[in-house]
Amino acid sequence: MELFLVALAMSVLYRIARALFRLAAGRRERESREKLLKDAETGRPGTAEPARWFGSMETPAVNGYSVPGGLVYVGEKLLDYSGFNDPCLLNPSLRAVSGFSPSVPLPEQRLHYGKMTPEQRGAYLSWLAGGRNDPDAALPYVFLFFYGLERRLMVDAQRGAVSPEERADIVLEILRLLQIYGEHRAFRGHAANLLAMEWVLWGIPDDRPGYIDFTDRYCAEPFAAVLARYASLDRPIPAETALQWLILHPEQGLKTPARRCPDLFRKLFSLRYAEKYGEGMVIHPNRTPLTLTYRAATPSLGDRLRIRIPGLPNPFILTAPVKKLAALAAGCADDLDGYSRFLARGGSPESPEAAALLPAELLTGAPAGEAVRERLFRLCGGNPSMTDTGKILAVLGQTPPPKMNRKRAATLADTLGSFNFGMAPDPHIHGFPPSHDGRIALFSPRAVPSGREEFDALTALIRLGSLVAQASGEASEGERRVVEEMVSSSDALSPEEKRSLFALALWAFSVPQGAAGLRGILEPLPEETKRSLGRILGTIAAADGRVDPGEVRAVGKLYGYLGLDGGQAARDIHAAVSGTASSARSEEKEGFSLDMDLIRLRQEETRHVNGVLREIFSSAEENALPAQEAPERDDILAGLDDPHRKLLSDLLKRETWRREEYESLCATLSLPPDGALEILNEWAFSSAGAPLAEDGDPVFIDLSLAEEVLSHGQQKDENPAP
Repeated sequence: MELFLVALAMSVLYRIARALFRLAAGRRERESREKLLKDAETGRPGTAEPARWFGSMETPAVNGYSVPGGLVYVGEKLLDYSGFNDPCLLNPSLRAVSGFSPSVPLPEQRLHYGKMTPEQRGAYLSWLAGGRNDPDAALPYVFLFFYGLERRLMVDAQRGAVSPEERADIVLEILRLLQIYGEHRAFRGHAANLLAMEWVLWGIPDDRPGYIDFTDRYCAEPFAAVLARYASLDRPIPAETALQWLILHPEQGLKTPARRCPDLFRKLFSLRYAEKYGEGMVIHPNRTPLTLTYRAATPSLGDRLRIRIPGLPNPFILTAPVKKLAALAAGCADDLDGYSRFLARGGSPESPEAAALLPAELLTGAPAGEAVRERLFRLCGGNPSMTDTGKILAVLGQTPPPKMNRKRAATLADTLGSFNFGMAPDPHIHGFPPSHDGRIALFSPRAVPSGREEFDALTALIRLGSLVAQASGEASEGERRVVEEMVSSSDALSPEEKRSLFALALWAFSVPQGAAGLRGILEPLPEETKRSLGRILGTIAAADGRVDPGEVRAVGKLYGYLGLDGGQAARDIHAAVSGTASSARSEEKEGFSLDMDLIRLRQEETRHVNGVLREIFSSAEENALPAQEAPERDDILAGLDDPHRKLLSDLLKRETWRREEYESLCATLSLPPDGALEILNEWAFSSAGAPLAEDGDPVFIDLSLAEEVLSHGQQKDENPAP
């Protein structure tokens, strides 16, 4: 019995030991299998089959899928810089499940062929097998394929393992992918950067392909090589390249008008750049060699791949040239500010009002500008013509103001000047605005006087002469012609300046003139100045060869203002009449005579009292505009809730944010990254007509636009509506 029990116990122990042995063996087998799988996925050294690159004329097979057009790595081992398998490697030893569409989502953390699920691998392989042209494919699959192209160009080609023909095939494939998936900002940027870098490294410097886009911020590094070539050869930098240097410079930026009106800004910048630098600015090479940093989309190349370009300097370290360009660009943006704000308020870019706000250089060829100029020309034919300001404002698309005061007249003169038309009187040129009835003399072209003394003297003489001529009830044509002859006889004025004065004479003799405030201005004058003024008034009153009692009384009244003997007025007038009688024969048919020597004498006296005459007609009759109350400042952040306000505050700390940093900010505020950015852009659009942020990796924040929006209601409007 005891022997039986011992045997039974030994049998049980044997069975238990055998079971434990089998269990341990199974565990070792599973661990070994998992290790082999992990080695295959990560590319650890071992017995894995090295990867092979398949060109565009090959069709590799992977897990039952044929990949037409190749351009992929296939194998079990393709190590990246960290010693693990490259994400782009198609590993046939990894299982892929067929029957899944490439629209199957692929999370960013699984953007690695070895880390995908079998279903995701099947979806990716189906996209490759379908010719890589499914527009509904999830974008991560496109990026995963793009990783392989990046590695081929930036690693294998750097080692001389890629032929020019193969590089051309890769370029064509990237361009084809851009046609299908180019609406995605991040992919478009990385693709543009790779294309630009390929051309910089292997292309012909003076034969830039049309697909190279250096306006994309992703292309800042390869653009540095373009700029460096101009410096190394001492070549003038074209306007377009100079502007792009400024745009891509890490410490510079463009103002809101330049971003809101990019085409007009570029045209204006090019015109003024050519005016200042001719064929272009020349920068001389420095001693710092150029090293480009390629920021790859694929993580297999690390954060930054540095590529040294032999024989080229680094132009981005220069500060003086870029400061000059920044000043030029800022001036262009400032001159577009009124137009930009008009568009932001909802104005039409084709309207006459918009054209009137454009700098003069941009009016040529602009449809709205040409239409306005043609309608203005119909009003006057170029020659001075009396016109109602209401008609002019209608041509400009503006509403006539209740009163034409100095400020509104100055605005109108500036607007007409932008179309190369002048008005008389012009507050800027003639020193006073038109009368409140709103009639002016319109003419073309506008002229800003170069010699102010002669022009100002004749301006005052015209005003004073019209005042005396109208004393008899209505100024005669002869009296106006006398004044115009005085203008014509000046050798110091250009034809354009004389036309401006002819227009002023037309206005002054057509519109009733007043002498309000003269006594207080004239009484303190020196005696010699008063006598000169008296003789001028007598000459004008006698210009038509007759003495009208009304004119004698008017001149006598002005003599009283001057503190002179009123009886002397009649004697001066008669003396002027008798002085012109000697030449009456030559002008008899015209109804008046003119002694040019006497006119020149009076012109000299006019110049002597120039300052006095301008003071008489400067601003005594003007009513100042009432001070406008500052508008109440709206809560500019009213459209944003507290989390979005906090996000905005954090983003405004710097211009560039890596995508993962931005998403981390959103996570702390429990905000969806894409939705939050859209809300901030809508907020900026509603206030300034432009987006605040440019999505992608990195995320770009428009700090100058944010400053403009946040200061809304505090900045003074420099271009108020009339």
